[in-house]
Amino acid sequence: MSAPLAWKNTFHHKGKLILSVLSIGASLAMILLLLGFREGLYAALTAYANNLGVDLIVAQSGVKGIVSSSSALPIDIHAEIEELAGANEAGHIITAGVIFARGDTKMPIILIGYEPNTDLGEPWKLGQGRTLQKDGEILLDTWLAQRSDIKIGDGVDLLGRQFEVVGLTRETASWMSPYVFISLKDAQETLGLVNAVSFHLVQLPDGADNNAAAEAVESRVEGVDVIRPNDIADVDRRAIATVMDRPISVLLMVGIIIGVAVMGLTSYTAVTDRMREYSLLKAVGANRFQLSALIVKESLYVGGIGLVAGIGLAYLSAVLIMANFPQFNVLIRSQSVALASALALGMTLVSALLPMRRLAAIDPIEAFKS
Repeated sequence: MSAPLAWKNTFHHKGKLILSVLSIGASLAMILLLLGFREGLYAALTAYANNLGVDLIVAQSGVKGIVSSSSALPIDIHAEIEELAGANEAGHIITAGVIFARGDTKMPIILIGYEPNTDLGEPWKLGQGRTLQKDGEILLDTWLAQRSDIKIGDGVDLLGRQFEVVGLTRETASWMSPYVFISLKDAQETLGLVNAVSFHLVQLPDGADNNAAAEAVESRVEGVDVIRPNDIADVDRRAIATVMDRPISVLLMVGIIIGVAVMGLTSYTAVTDRMREYSLLKAVGANRFQLSALIVKESLYVGGIGLVAGIGLAYLSAVLIMANFPQFNVLIRSQSVALASALALGMTLVSALLPMRRLAAIDPIEAFKS
């Protein structure tokens, strides 16, 4: 059976083709969106560690994550850390999970306290307004501000203290906990931390040996661990994965089952609708292998068109979701597209096997019945 015949059969009934492509595309788009939602969730929750722009992070001994654990260190070891590491710049930050409340809005947030006179620890993307310049100012995530009906210049209450909103950040939200930024001094006073910080940040000169600097600090400063931002992001990612991966995996499995069912039904009905055509082909000499190859080719054509439609639908849906619901970050990576393509190929081959038994039972005499 030639490819042109399979191609002609695929486009013979355009209405059924469109419905099949849309059904397959929708199931693949759902798979891509679920993968994109998971990647976006992880990216949002590890974005702060990934955008710190430092080489080393000094944490309380045993602490390996920013979001998934808490750390407290004395601030007066800062000079010693800077000298031992040979840093060209160092700073401090405070991180804490707290509840933001305004009117009917109550939600957990990740509070970040950093030093406004340095670039270490500040938000990585500003949407409106400016960054912090002094105490008593606050930066809110754009989605949190929209949800709470807060604008630049408004005053907000956070844990009993008043702050003026001077800027709105972007890409700092997830459906779980958006980031909020205040000065280091305000964070110490608000959280009741006296001469303490969560993490010391160290930026090394170009070409410096990170391992040697980390060993020097850990061997001389008691009760600290020195870790890299990527390692912290991995720890936070794994902590969230233990909660989120199982339900997302279940939904992905459902999407795959739906995809196989849709494509299987498409192949089966295609064979059923063209029984006389296949009977005629068998009557003029086509063997079972040739007929099976024809069905596989038709399934691959439909599956390929459905894959393209699914990828396009997934990207369009991701843009619309993030535009209307900024708390959801959907990242469709090339690895996810490759996985969806592999699934589409697998589902196509599996679905092509379903009508084979019916095909084997075709009687060539059927082609000559009125």
